[in-house]
Amino acid sequence: METAILLIPPAVNVVVTALFAWVILRQYLRRRRIYQLYWTIALTMAFLATLFYVNMLVAQPISSAGILFFRLYYILGGALMPSWLGLGSLALVSTPRFVRVCFIILSIMSLLAAVLIFQASIDLPRLSQIAGTPGTGTLKAGAWLVMTIILNTLGVVAVGGVAVYSGWKLLRHQAQVAGLHTANLLRANVLILAGAILNGVAGSLARFLGLQSTFWLIMAVGWIVFFIGVLLTGRRSQSKTAPESGAEAGVEKEKHPASS
Repeated sequence: METAILLIPPAVNVVVTALFAWVILRQYLRRRRIYQLYWTIALTMAFLATLFYVNMLVAQPISSAGILFFRLYYILGGALMPSWLGLGSLALVSTPRFVRVCFIILSIMSLLAAVLIFQASIDLPRLSQIAGTPGTGTLKAGAWLVMTIILNTLGVVAVGGVAVYSGWKLLRHQAQVAGLHTANLLRANVLILAGAILNGVAGSLARFLGLQSTFWLIMAVGWIVFFIGVLLTGRRSQSKTAPESGAEAGVEKEKHPASS
C-alpha cells in the first residue's frame, strides 16, 4: 500500500512530461525548428527516466530488472536531460554550424556518461529504500559523478546564458531575435531558466538537506514552468520584414557565402 502511494508523484510526472514532449514534438513537425527537436529529445528523456523509475518500483528496486531500470533512470534523468535542454536553448539563438558542433560534442559526452553510470557500483541497501526519493547517493562516487556535474553545469549555463543574452538584446532595443519579439524571448528564457533551476533545486534539496519527499513535487512544478516558457517561443513575429536573427543569418551565410 505504501509503495502504491509513493508511485503517485512520479506517475504524475510521467503524464506531465509525456504531454509536454508530445506538444513540442508536434510544434517541431509543423515548424521544423531545430531547438524544438532538442527540447523534444530532452523532454522525452525526462519522460522515459520517470517511466523507468516507476517500473523500477514495480519490479522491486534491488531485483535485476530494478537495478537496470535505476541505471536507465539515472542516465536519462540525472545525467543527460539538463544538458539537452541547454542545447535546445543554444539552438534558439545560435548559428546552425555552432549548434552542430555542440551537438556532436554533447553526443560524445552523453555516451561516455552512460557508459560510466552503467559501470558504477550501487549501494544496494540504499537502493532498496529509494521509493519516493530521487535516489541520491545510491550510485557510489566515481568518474560518472564528474561527468554528470559537467553535463548538468553546461546545461544550466547554456539556459542561463541565453536568458542573459536575450535580456542584453532587449536593453540594446533590438526588436527581434530569432524571429521572436525580444521581450517575448526574454520572458520565455527566464521561465525556461526558472524551470531548469527548480528541477536542479529538487535534486539539491534531496542531496544536501535530506528533503527527499519533495523531489517529485518540485520536479512537476519545474516542468510546468519550463513548458510555459517553451510555449512562449512559439509566439513568433508575423512580420515579413523582421531583421535577421543570429541563427537565421547563419543559415543565409551557409547557403550564400559572402564574396569580397
